[in-house]
Amino acid sequence: MRRHLALLTAFAVLALGIVASLLIARAWTQWQHQMPPAWLIAVLAGVLAMVMGWRLLPTWWRGVLLVAPLVMWGGLQIHPGWFLAAAVLLLLVQFNAIRHRVPLYRSGPAVIGVLDGEIRQRRIRHLADVGCGDGHVIAALARRFPEVQFTGFETAPLLFVIARWRCRDLPNCRVRFRDFWGESWNDKDAIFAFLSPEPMLRLWRKCQRELPSEGGLYSLAFEVPGVEFGAVIPAGRFDLYFYPRLPRQKRARGLE
Repeated sequence: MRRHLALLTAFAVLALGIVASLLIARAWTQWQHQMPPAWLIAVLAGVLAMVMGWRLLPTWWRGVLLVAPLVMWGGLQIHPGWFLAAAVLLLLVQFNAIRHRVPLYRSGPAVIGVLDGEIRQRRIRHLADVGCGDGHVIAALARRFPEVQFTGFETAPLLFVIARWRCRDLPNCRVRFRDFWGESWNDKDAIFAFLSPEPMLRLWRKCQRELPSEGGLYSLAFEVPGVEFGAVIPAGRFDLYFYPRLPRQKRARGLE
């Protein structure tokens, strides 16, 4: 419901931005007796939409609102082949958003710093990044902790290639082109995830079944619904939630 509301709000803000830019262009034409260029009207519509939606929508919508009118205007003049190329590129990068409803998010340096501290404090020996994107998190950590094993899972083709290349010289860092749901986590003691609200409960249950007794789940920004976290750690723009593996009796009740 929240996603649908955000989408409707974005369309409304974009429409208001376009209408406002057309009204401004009309007033300019009446004043100067000259119509401003169409691309300038599109740019103005994007700026107005971005400003109007600044506090109404999540941060990532700002860029979308800014460029959407310009893309709409350009679509009338650009060869259709470019749209096909853009669609293919979007599929290669955002494949998981289509298949698992998990869009690409990118963690910042603050997250790497927080995970650095957790690895030291909890003496983590093998950390897996499920949906590792371009691999910048596990690559940075693998350089800091050569004695720790890191595994990344990514099924978006282009991101997998980038992550594999980024980790090519790191013997303690592996990137797999596999769906992590089908992989066993028995040899790992920490899972890091920056996914979406959709798979969090299923992810937590998999951790409870397969991680060792001292293992745990680190989820950036997204909580597991109905499950109390063990710790919450500020990590820049988002909080990092830690869910330790429950004792056997509590775990059995939680998996029912």
